[in-house]
Amino acid sequence: MIRPLPPELRGLLARGEVLLSVKDAVRELLENALDAGARRVRVELWGGGLERIVVEDDGEGIPLEELPLAVEPFATSKLQDLERIATLGFRGQALYALRQAATLKIRSRPRGQVGGGLLLARGERVELRPAPAPPGTRVEVLGLFAGEGRDPRAEARGVLDLLKRYLLHRPHLSLALFLEGEARLLFPGAGLKEAARQAFGGLLAERLFPLEKGGAFALEGLLSGPQVSRTRPDLLFLAVNGRPVALPEGVLRAVRRAYRELLPEGHYPVGVLNLSLPPGAYRLRLDARKEEVALSKEAEAFLEEALEEAFRGQNLARALPEPRPLPALRPPTPSGLPPLRYLGQFRESYLLAEAEDALYIVDQHAAHERILFEELLARLREEGLKPLPYPVLVELDGEPPEASPLFAFEPFGPGRVRLLSAPPFLHPYPLLLPEIFRESLKGEGRSLRGLLARLACLPAIKAGHPLARAEGQALLDALLACETPWVCPHGRPVLLHLKEEDLIRRFGRRSGARAKEEPHPHPPRETTREGS
Repeated sequence: MIRPLPPELRGLLARGEVLLSVKDAVRELLENALDAGARRVRVELWGGGLERIVVEDDGEGIPLEELPLAVEPFATSKLQDLERIATLGFRGQALYALRQAATLKIRSRPRGQVGGGLLLARGERVELRPAPAPPGTRVEVLGLFAGEGRDPRAEARGVLDLLKRYLLHRPHLSLALFLEGEARLLFPGAGLKEAARQAFGGLLAERLFPLEKGGAFALEGLLSGPQVSRTRPDLLFLAVNGRPVALPEGVLRAVRRAYRELLPEGHYPVGVLNLSLPPGAYRLRLDARKEEVALSKEAEAFLEEALEEAFRGQNLARALPEPRPLPALRPPTPSGLPPLRYLGQFRESYLLAEAEDALYIVDQHAAHERILFEELLARLREEGLKPLPYPVLVELDGEPPEASPLFAFEPFGPGRVRLLSAPPFLHPYPLLLPEIFRESLKGEGRSLRGLLARLACLPAIKAGHPLARAEGQALLDALLACETPWVCPHGRPVLLHLKEEDLIRRFGRRSGARAKEEPHPHPPRETTREGS
């Protein structure tokens, strides 16, 4: 007998279609916030999101009388025409699926509404009452996937990767992630270049060149030259009209054609492609994942042409090995460290290099820390102040000072100031700004350098991170430009060296590889206790 499914089964089916992980729940709530015009979004995870998820935004908000409808199946304000989908969400299933899988709390207020509303939903039970609320929406999800034995750390990693992906496609969004109350991602909407630093790391982001082409079809992005590539397209990301999507085969073929001989067969560049297309130029699959898209032939041709134009403006020639100059002709480095030639990587943590008659072992994390630390010091001296995305309130022990070397500020009552501007490299760390401000009042002394060392440590390459030959050599070259390459900002050694003469002695040889004659090796003389 054919009959309609009961409501509880419909809810379970909706949950299984929309929610496979905490990442899915966060993605749906983030997309709702972006569709509501949010400029700032804050995400909190407790227990990896299995205990509690909070997504708070400053978007349009939901009117009080519409809150109960928002958690009903296939209820949405977004979808008018399947041929002209202009929002990230459109199916009206996300909040309904969440109320079937967990306890859902929604507090919201549109800017024109006096007072807000609080909705509590679990299964078929829905309660609504007036409640004070700031403009925007705050959604809490409690007890998601309860009793399923999921790994909180794996769930949190998935959310962090998701948010970094969205930064590449929404680089002017101010986005924060807190895990167990501790900040893990703080991005002030500083643009695509800074978003790439968060997603790819500082070293790789510096090796990406910009893409920009406007019109009815438009492209913005960052892409690597032939010096950086991967055998999988896992670090090449695509968005269509702000929606992160999977790479269709047509796009991969267009990218490969644009690179032609610049990349070996089977290699792909690293970067992000943000396409803006008119409705007829792409087709979106209407399933719950909303990740698969097909581009028209016209859109693929536009992408290929845009990449070729960008290549014409770049120096993409591969560097040839330079002849080894005489020692007297080598350009001096600030520290006197000789030029290092990359040889390889040991346990994905140490770089092996040679210079003159020595073998060098370089701690890649400590080296990158030193590079970033000296960059911060240089930027402190060279860059001006830029307005913060929003003022930061700082409590002081005494009266506010007249000036600060790092900040523009204004008094804000007794013993308080509001920070208005700061060096651009400090913008991604709003939680540290009050501490840095207080330390900056003491002058650029030991405590301020300690704070800069902490800032340098956060994005530095970690031990266990594989580096390609070009990346390893780039790290060594940057280390050469440092004034103090010998130690990291915390005082740990950056590099150790072993002289060739020590190797000669230990291997029982009489001369090195560059001697005019290579005598036969002889074993080292053994000394016994009887013959000593």
